[in-house]
Amino acid sequence: ASTAASGHVVVAVLARSCRYQCNTRAALVISLDNTFITTTSPAVTLEMVGGSATVNFHNIKMLELPRMEVDCHFSDVRLLAENSGAKVYGARYLQSGTSVVLKCVQKEATKKKDFCRERHYNHCLSSHPNIVKCFDDTFETSTSYVLTQELTRVSDLSKFIMKGGVGEMRAKLVAEQVGQALEFMHKNDLVHRDVCSENIFVFSCELTRFKLGDFGSTQRVGAFVKKQKVRSPWAPPEVSLTVYNEGYLVDTAQDAWQLGILIFVCLTGSYPWSSADITDHHYNSWVAWLKRKTTKMPPRFKCFTPRLLRLLRRLLEPKPEKRSGVRELYKYLSDPWLMDESNSFGITINAKLSQILSGSSKSLYSRAEEKLLDLVHSRLHHSDVRPPAGNKKRVRFSFDGEIWSPGDAVTPA
Repeated sequence: ASTAASGHVVVAVLARSCRYQCNTRAALVISLDNTFITTTSPAVTLEMVGGSATVNFHNIKMLELPRMEVDCHFSDVRLLAENSGAKVYGARYLQSGTSVVLKCVQKEATKKKDFCRERHYNHCLSSHPNIVKCFDDTFETSTSYVLTQELTRVSDLSKFIMKGGVGEMRAKLVAEQVGQALEFMHKNDLVHRDVCSENIFVFSCELTRFKLGDFGSTQRVGAFVKKQKVRSPWAPPEVSLTVYNEGYLVDTAQDAWQLGILIFVCLTGSYPWSSADITDHHYNSWVAWLKRKTTKMPPRFKCFTPRLLRLLRRLLEPKPEKRSGVRELYKYLSDPWLMDESNSFGITINAKLSQILSGSSKSLYSRAEEKLLDLVHSRLHHSDVRPPAGNKKRVRFSFDGEIWSPGDAVTPA
């Protein structure tokens, strides 16, 4: 122990970076701005954030939830999203007028202990600027457990990705801010397990501020969980290969994999594969190239620079023990991620169209579609070009389609 300048006694404990742990049952007394915190917990974790201390990330208590009905305490209640087990509403407190999110988890689909775990972890993590805040008000209705969270005036990230991605600059912002949120969780031995565009919320109309939310699947590192419903394009191979209702160990490598998928989706507006399984052709192509069994790069990755491919090699490594952590991302944020338009597609376009497309905020796949339409139009109206007879091909432009080669024959419908 050492004596602080204020005369208060501060107990020194084993420190690693800014994280402090005490694994004894002795009372721990800490002076922070003349305020004493005492505890006799056998495993105390203190995370120093802006001069405050967060105690006991993993000491989850069963809450005594007050019984309330939403209509009696909130106005302007409107449905924002729903799935098989929960409904999310936007609402306004009748007394204060404060707007919040009400996440109503159905009692039939969720055990109370699981709801308390989600609320506890979300509340403890709320100090991070890139994690959706969970407020103190928690209650139950006749059919649901309800927690209150901060409300975004925009939407979740999936709404923008559905329009064709968010472009390289914003993709880097998403990756960096979500990566920081995940790193904060991992330092506290927590794994999110459901990192996807639907669980990332946009907090600025300019798409510059993002927060990670939905901690219903969050578990402690090393927890043994049973495989239930998973989002197939996002699930790492060690989860995809697990039989339904069989168990597997929770690990931070699972979040790192989903971060890699998130980067791909933000840049292209599509998934790299349907499932990280040997039955998926696109996933097999990636693994073969990754293991250097072939020099043929998977078509869906041809638009990426060597530096981004290097990062994806580390995040989308099939073996979790070899997979890099989320911190690997920071080494590549200053590098270009997308190839030049002419290099990535092998298409020469006129200077005017090139200038228009270079200033576009649309995704790479969306810009490619415009290029292909222009190229098809010019080829079909050129006097020297004749579509071959008897070998007609239908042209279908899709975000999930392969990149069309200028050498392919095209016949107008």
